Amino acid sequence: MEYLVIDTESCTGRADDGSLCSLGYAICDEKLNILCQEDLLFNPMPKRFQVGDKKNAKRTGITFAYSVEEFRKAPKFCDTYSKIKDLFKGRTVLGFSMSNDVKYLNDACDKYSLKRIDYKFYDIQYIYQLMHPDESAIGLKTLNEKYSVEYLAHRSDEDAAGSVMLLKKFLEAEGTTFKEVVKKYKLHRGVNSQDGYYVCYSDAVIEGLHGLKISKRIQSYVFADYLKNLPYVQKPLERICFSAKIEKMDVSFTRTLIDLCYEKNFVYDHDTDLITVFVTDEKEDKRIAYLNSKQIKRLKIMSLNEFCKFIGYSENFIYSDKQFLTEFYKKLTK
Repeated sequence: MEYLVIDTESCTGRADDGSLCSLGYAICDEKLNILCQEDLLFNPMPKRFQVGDKKNAKRTGITFAYSVEEFRKAPKFCDTYSKIKDLFKGRTVLGFSMSNDVKYLNDACDKYSLKRIDYKFYDIQYIYQLMHPDESAIGLKTLNEKYSVEYLAHRSDEDAAGSVMLLKKFLEAEGTTFKEVVKKYKLHRGVNSQDGYYVCYSDAVIEGLHGLKISKRIQSYVFADYLKNLPYVQKPLERICFSAKIEKMDVSFTRTLIDLCYEKNFVYDHDTDLITVFVTDEKEDKRIAYLNSKQIKRLKIMSLNEFCKFIGYSENFIYSDKQFLTEFYKKLTK
């Protein structure tokens, strides 16, 4: 089995204007040894380079390995399309932070009315993040410096080669292999198709294995879906509302509190004109002043600790979000 590692550059940084100007690749064996690499340059559609040339370097911090003149002398993407398409055949695709690469390549196909390339891929940055969830500095340049990987930045084939060398080094540092990591974290490959794409995801994150958790951003989607399915209560005894900070603390904790409310014939409500209990730990919460100005007769303002005792909270209920999250992660992006 061979791996195709790719990286792209855009002359504008946009993925809707035919700005793909290079596709670099490295072909590797199953042990991630580089067999060959090449940088394919294209004459992009936009009349001006907004990224990558010396004139814009101070503003963008990015300088390509080639001059604008070299890109302008290169063939158009459509002239190299057949060769590019053949590279993907029968190979597992890898890349570092793949979303832009997928979008730039799809955009180039679309602009020349060419069929998009079907492939499945793993994201090296995402794999590193799974293995080191507490790290925040996970850019290619930062990680290659950390692992002493030498490469020429913003030359696509060098970025591709640097990405796979990085993968090999951090796997060796952890004493594991690529196949073992895929199995351990229950990794699903990202997919690019004629209808759109989605990025790779991990069942280990969905299931909370190895201490992994879904991000705050994804938790917000889970919570929004949960709120849509709350039951209707005709005559609730209380109408409860949490501060935004409490809502965002932990989705299982918040859902547990709300479910306990419904067990007591209370409801959860965002309409501050109707609520009877507002829960907050923020003394400067702006909504307190608003609520007080409304002079709601039954209104009680409670701390989170007071509310937990009031509602009878002891521990989080167990929720299964696998179906929702799997459908969420596999939702195609055009």
